[in-house]
Amino acid sequence: MSAPMEVDEPMETEVSESKWLVEKARGCIKSDAYTAKSLLITARTLFPQDLSIQFEAYCIEKAARNVKPSAALLLEMFKHFHEEAILWQELQLVTHALQSEYQDTSAEFLQELFESLPAEAQFDILLRCADHATDTFQKCKLKLLMIKKFPDAIMEHGVVLVESLLEAEKAGDKLGAVNHFRKLLVCEVLPIICATENMQLSAKQYSKWLQRAMEFYMVYLSQPNRRSETSPVSPTGPPDVLTQGSGMGVQDKDGMLANPWKNLHQLLILISERCDWVTKCIPSHERSFRDQWQHISGSHDKNEDFHSSTLRKPTFYATVLLFLRAVFKYACGIDPNQFASMSNATTSQQPAMVLLDDLESKKKSKRHKHKKRKYEAGELRDPGDSDGSDDSPQFPPATVCLNKSLGITQELVDSFQTAVDCWQFLTSHELFEKDLTWLLHRWKAEKWQWLTAFQIDKFIYRGEFGQCLRLLQDEHKSLAQIQPAEENPGEFGQCLRLLQDEHKSLAQIQPAEENPVMLKTLVQMTAAYFRLGQYSSACEMTLNAMWILPESTSEGGSQKRPPSPERQPHSSKHLRQLQLVPCTTSMVMPFFVQLLLLSYKKKTFHHGDTNDSALGHMLVLMQYDWPKEENLFFEVIKRIKKEGEFAYTIFFNYVVCADMLEEFAFLKTEEGGKIKLDLTATPQSSQRQRTITRGVSKGGKEDFKAAMERQMTRCGENVDQLLRKFLTTERDSLLQLLM
Repeated sequence: MSAPMEVDEPMETEVSESKWLVEKARGCIKSDAYTAKSLLITARTLFPQDLSIQFEAYCIEKAARNVKPSAALLLEMFKHFHEEAILWQELQLVTHALQSEYQDTSAEFLQELFESLPAEAQFDILLRCADHATDTFQKCKLKLLMIKKFPDAIMEHGVVLVESLLEAEKAGDKLGAVNHFRKLLVCEVLPIICATENMQLSAKQYSKWLQRAMEFYMVYLSQPNRRSETSPVSPTGPPDVLTQGSGMGVQDKDGMLANPWKNLHQLLILISERCDWVTKCIPSHERSFRDQWQHISGSHDKNEDFHSSTLRKPTFYATVLLFLRAVFKYACGIDPNQFASMSNATTSQQPAMVLLDDLESKKKSKRHKHKKRKYEAGELRDPGDSDGSDDSPQFPPATVCLNKSLGITQELVDSFQTAVDCWQFLTSHELFEKDLTWLLHRWKAEKWQWLTAFQIDKFIYRGEFGQCLRLLQDEHKSLAQIQPAEENPGEFGQCLRLLQDEHKSLAQIQPAEENPVMLKTLVQMTAAYFRLGQYSSACEMTLNAMWILPESTSEGGSQKRPPSPERQPHSSKHLRQLQLVPCTTSMVMPFFVQLLLLSYKKKTFHHGDTNDSALGHMLVLMQYDWPKEENLFFEVIKRIKKEGEFAYTIFFNYVVCADMLEEFAFLKTEEGGKIKLDLTATPQSSQRQRTITRGVSKGGKEDFKAAMERQMTRCGENVDQLLRKFLTTERDSLLQLLM
């Protein structure tokens, strides 16, 4: 039993002696540093295989901020004790300091220490630290640090690093396109590798990397605003991706990426150079949207050998990049609150914009001056033709009006026009269309609400029938019924189906009154139904929207008219005029009123279906922004005189316009034609505020006269509130008349 103790006794003595020397050195360090160092030199000589002695000497030199002695000791330990845990902990501190953006005195010292090591030792330390790391993301960051410091290592380790990041992302549980692995790959790794020549990689490999970079930047930029509860569908990845850690997003501490579009453009240039693509067809990032588009289209027109991949590929990716950038710019302009990257205290007060037909410009362009003179002379029988609704199978080209007071600048309009042109260009070439379709499918772009919104606006803008509706017919069978494709052709049909789909998804997310996106969708559905000639459905969407339209804050009898749009410079008078207007009550209400008026005019004047209720509803609607519709009012009066009688039993509930009341009072007189009126007056205050003239007091019936005079007391009522009540209370009648 005593033999083992005799064998171990020298070892225990050795350990105790080394420990004693270390403790003695620690005790002297504050009072006599030179004695402490001497003791440790002695200990290192006597016990060269004892890590604790070596590490204590390193700690003393490190505390004294002696760079070279510390580096020498660290290197010696790395050579002889690279398996020890305490050494790896120290090396981890060193590599962390090398990667840290926020420097303190300790990190600065460790950086100086590392830089004083021989280059070969630096490379070995980084490589072994990367291999030793258990966390995949940290391992990849160390490999990145290694190839940054030692470019010669890119050939051997660069592609492996890319594959490691892609595999880590793939292995992640439901990682979206925005995650730490993809960010490291796109923002730091790919620019280094793609700038390296002679990598011997295929163009296909580079293209895949470029596609992943484009997807990352687009999803990153278009992440939904966390403070906005109106975004029904997030892009790929979770909705709160900005705040998630563990590889599940880009955290707030990472900050916003600087110059994402410029970085993506530079990556396209680098990859084009590596693939020997023609870089001349790629426009400068600094140029305007229209200049970039002209560069791409001009380059395409000049080159006959377009089927060559060296020209086709850079043209395709340059156009896709310009398209995405233009759409994003447009989306930010019409609704900046939808993106976390754009939302701030200023934009939070800005309502979303909606693209609508300028019905007023259509009315004005419909009647030429010589026709107007003939109408005034009584030579034209039916002025109801100018209803702004086109029966022709083709719609004329459109232009989006400027309106600087609403923020509709030339740059915003140019971004939309450029996006439309790029889309048309990409989908008009078979190979481009195939590649684009594959890309959007791979990126799950159907979940990008901002892209869907652009597609809807594009269909409204182009106004083309007979192309796309049947492509989505099977996909949207569960949506609200519309006419079959052969009866309802064109891109407005596809636009309508997209809007229906959007409406359905929004309705499932939140109550409509809490979701302003719902209002925008209903407005656009109304416009699409109207342009398809489905006036009953258009009316139904209008009435649905009235339930969620915010109450007006204006005082007095009517809403303040929206600012007039500016016609595009050099635009033709034959172009359809489109307006981008805020989706607010003051901007949307005039559109609803005008659209309903046009729908009833179509039924009454065009189809010859004279219905007293339809005429009465038109009278109520014409009170909005009176006397804008004064000419139409006199046409209704003319129709009533022709019939000789008029029955509208809710007349006194909703008609409060003094001019209208006076005209109807005149109709009852001998001079007015003694028209039989059944208006069923309701009791009102007997206060008189305006004298009825034109003979009604002389021979009119006293009860009718009293009713009209009582109605005059309501002339100061808020017409906006009156119309809201009318459109909600009389919903069934309004719909039935358009069936």
